[in-house]
Amino acid sequence: MKVSNIPLLLSLAAVVATAPAHAGNWFPCGNIMQIGWSCQLTNYPSSHYEYGIAYNTNEPSVVTCSYWNYGMRIYNRLPYSVLSDNPSASTRWGGFMFYTNTLAGDDDTCSGGTWRHRYWWLDTDNTIQANYSNGCYNSNLTIYCRAR
Repeated sequence: MKVSNIPLLLSLAAVVATAPAHAGNWFPCGNIMQIGWSCQLTNYPSSHYEYGIAYNTNEPSVVTCSYWNYGMRIYNRLPYSVLSDNPSASTRWGGFMFYTNTLAGDDDTCSGGTWRHRYWWLDTDNTIQANYSNGCYNSNLTIYCRAR
């Protein structure tokens, strides 16, 4: 009598298809002042590591670093609730941004290549707003890494 392997294969396929993706654990790997002009940490290239910043959270949020003509920007990839001190009155999707050496006049007020902070959010018509800042940041802003 021939035994079919189809039910076993289907069971294994179901386990593999529903298994969660496992990213590496976050670990401190530098600070914002160590981000180079290619938006990289020298010992942790973005081809092998994701970067994160723990800002308004205990767990790092995945960030993207971009550069365009002038300066660099680091910002959270997934929005979270901002402007929500009273969530029953208002809240917006948004996050944080750090930038340096851009054409914005306010990052010129940050000394020695430090980075300027700004909150961003989507307004009711999905226009990006960025009116609030917590000032300049330097080596006290930790960058976290995890293996891709």
